Amino acid sequence: MSLIIKIIKSIIFVSCCLIILGCKKHPFDYRNKFLGDYHFSIAISSWDPANGSYDTTYTNDGKIWYGSNQNSILISFSGGESTELTIYEDGTLEANNCTGEFESLRKLKYQCTYQSPAAHSYYGVTGEK
Repeated sequence: MSLIIKIIKSIIFVSCCLIILGCKKHPFDYRNKFLGDYHFSIAISSWDPANGSYDTTYTNDGKIWYGSNQNSILISFSGGESTELTIYEDGTLEANNCTGEFESLRKLKYQCTYQSPAAHSYYGVTGEK
């Protein structure tokens, strides 16, 4: 009888470990407080010799989730576009040509600048939970 009880306890223990380790959530990850659904405002300003100046602002809903690295987040916009940024514990953001920060746990702001000898583009993004 005690062998059966030990087997049952072992099965319960292994099952609990698999459930805990199998979850996608990172319980002690500093990025958790920034994740969720956001409403974004995107401002684009660009110039090139063929098309001249282009300025527009639009809104988009999206989501911030874990990035591919332990110190990155993935910002996914509706329509399939996404951006991955490095995030530090203090909420500052960076990537190639991009810098920004979380101004609070519910609001972020970042900008990206792309330049070449013949053209330039600026993307300013703000988002709120």
